Amino acid sequence: MKIVEVLFTLESGGAERFVVDLSNELSSTCDVVLLTLKDDTKNCEKRNFYKFDLAENVEYRNLGLPDSFSVGTWFKIYNEIRKLNPDVVHLNAKTAFQFCALAVFLLSGKIHFYETIHNDLHNGYTTFANKLMFNTVGRWKRIKYIALSQTNYEDMKKEYPYCDISCIVNGRARIVPTTLFDKVKREIAKYRTDDNTKVFLHVARCNIQKNQSLLIHAFNEAIAKGVNVQLLIVGAGFDTQEGEKLKNIAEKNIHFLGTRKNISDYMLNVDAFCLSSIYEGMPITLLEASLAGIPCVSTPVCGSVDLIKNGLNGYLCKDFSVKEYVTTIELTVRNYASLKFNAEKMKENSPYTIKECAKKYLDLFQEKYRKI
Repeated sequence: MKIVEVLFTLESGGAERFVVDLSNELSSTCDVVLLTLKDDTKNCEKRNFYKFDLAENVEYRNLGLPDSFSVGTWFKIYNEIRKLNPDVVHLNAKTAFQFCALAVFLLSGKIHFYETIHNDLHNGYTTFANKLMFNTVGRWKRIKYIALSQTNYEDMKKEYPYCDISCIVNGRARIVPTTLFDKVKREIAKYRTDDNTKVFLHVARCNIQKNQSLLIHAFNEAIAKGVNVQLLIVGAGFDTQEGEKLKNIAEKNIHFLGTRKNISDYMLNVDAFCLSSIYEGMPITLLEASLAGIPCVSTPVCGSVDLIKNGLNGYLCKDFSVKEYVTTIELTVRNYASLKFNAEKMKENSPYTIKECAKKYLDLFQEKYRKI
């Protein structure tokens, strides 16, 4: 079977990390082409962030399209997909259909098209164009959809019951140390003021969706109350105007580390992971934290409510208030031993591995393929 995975770039992000992992895993049994659309020679370092994580078996292609859309874009993508002649095309961005519409309409008779919904349906897919997609090609079964969490799936079935929707819980490659593990261990040790300090990790770009203002205000308040915590923030965009504002309100126990390629080393050395998003689908960083066996704290967003078992392997906020988030920080520190024990135990038989995820994708693709 030949599979074409489509997304815009390989920049740092959850969907991009997932597609690289999925492509690598599928390439052991299938011919996999990873097709990026936007010109990867522009802002090269950013747009190729995950490119060198691709397995040798994965064929990488870049169409070199400009950032702005034009009618010519439809024909370029259509011609590329027609030339590749795959059995399956898998779209992985909420505006990917707009770019691939001509290919979907003209080729869906012999090629199966799928789209994974990578975010909360009600927050990331509410534009007119996306609703039009669900109500046309979705209704006509030209595209089949994949939800990446149970909550996401239930929302989609309720909103678009006439679409062909499957649920495949997101996955991530096993979290293993890199050659920088010991260096990171020493780095994190420097943040601990004593043996009781709990170091929390947040991994996300500076973005309104990620709601870092809530995160920083909550940790500021917890620190002011005497809670013995340190917060490490890893991600791009904190050198922007908005990022600088966040830095200026952060107390000294909050540290901005910039981007890191070796996130696994940080996951394996910190005490807990925290997420403060306004909306999500199934956060890749949350999966990484669960596979690293560390407790998680999160706002009650899609994905987090599926993964975090409140009081068992972490805590979910009851709402999006600073007060509630401070409470979850305090509970995590107070009950850390039991949370850590449970998180370690739960990772051993985790359903969130990319191996399990890729198997379900392959089963789905083959099931539809047999119906041609």
